[in-house]
Amino acid sequence: MQPLSISRQNLGMHGLASILYAAASLTSYANAGVIKPQMVEIPGSVFSMGATVDRGYGLIDGPKHDVTVPAFALARYEVTLGEFRTFVETTGYVSEKKCNVYEAGTNWHIDSERSWSAPGFAQTDHDPVVCVSWADAQAYAAWLSGQTGETYRLPSEAEMEYVTLLGEVVVSHATANIGRVECCGGAARGRDVWIETSPVGSFPADRFGLHDIRGNVWEWQADCYHANYDGAPVDGTARTTCTELGYHSIRGGSYGDAGEFHDPRFRLRGPVDQGFFTVGFRLARDLAPQPASQAAVPPAIAETLSSMLDAMRERDVAKLDRTLARSASPEIVYYWGETVSGRDAILQWHREWFAEKGWSLEPGPVTHALVDSRVAVVSSTMRYIKSAERQFRILISHELTKEDSGWKVARIQQTLLEGPK
Repeated sequence: MQPLSISRQNLGMHGLASILYAAASLTSYANAGVIKPQMVEIPGSVFSMGATVDRGYGLIDGPKHDVTVPAFALARYEVTLGEFRTFVETTGYVSEKKCNVYEAGTNWHIDSERSWSAPGFAQTDHDPVVCVSWADAQAYAAWLSGQTGETYRLPSEAEMEYVTLLGEVVVSHATANIGRVECCGGAARGRDVWIETSPVGSFPADRFGLHDIRGNVWEWQADCYHANYDGAPVDGTARTTCTELGYHSIRGGSYGDAGEFHDPRFRLRGPVDQGFFTVGFRLARDLAPQPASQAAVPPAIAETLSSMLDAMRERDVAKLDRTLARSASPEIVYYWGETVSGRDAILQWHREWFAEKGWSLEPGPVTHALVDSRVAVVSSTMRYIKSAERQFRILISHELTKEDSGWKVARIQQTLLEGPK
């Protein structure tokens, strides 16, 4: 399966969106007019990646597995045509003219007349560049790194799925540049007045402050493409060993797609040396580890988590019940793989656990905290001590939701950091 689209003359309000984009806070560099991209710092956490599906050609996109994503930075916008043009004009870089297109009555095929500078439809310099290959994106990242002194890269699949899941954008023509529900091609409806690409930032940002994470154009990922996640890294890094030689992953959906193509876990593959007129890219950057003291937790959330911790230390089922009473349907995923859902089941599990003697808890610092007006993810460490030989250090990720009655614990995810298996 490949990204879907039909090439048609671009319609819409490019002029107004271009003016709005140009007004954004971008830093211009003296080196050949280089633009250092706006980066958004994404807090790290643990999340469940993947979901096994069968779209008619075997089981793919699974198994579901826990991934610990460190804090990183992700570009607020996709790389634009103007930015890529500066790179080409400055360096003399030559991209292979292998742009895949899809038109009514045809299959996907390379059109030698199409390229990043002539994709077959009108673009402004503030539209995302398309018809660029994975190799082109890598060359751009390397050049920009040299020009700015920052080390840029493509995001990993884990990083992109993480921000897409937590970004909480409900995809529609009001929130993204997407296509027709019935296959295939662009659609101009409501706020989405573009048949093909729209200037970056034309739609509202997600709760991280990122634009076009879904829709506008698909985006190249750093990873080699694998049909499943058997043996995939669990530390948020890209998968760099390619079993399907020369193929890398693509995510995000485009202006010509709708439905499942914009699912946070949906992914495609593309040849390393070929582009598509629906595919571009955005950049990521590693962050230096931050001291735990910088992960601030609002008092209301800290109180909720402290109440739960105190109940566990004191082995007090009634106190734990009062904490869980704030949650409609909480869930705990333990580090050995067991999932306990619902307040009653969680209380019964702890009654049995509290009856066991000879263990203690030592809480560690908060390592990451992501908080907005409605959702919070707070990660911390905990050491469970049964004896000198049986000690476990656990990373605990608390997911909370804000309701009228206050913050509620919705889900707790545990990951074993140290200790016997």
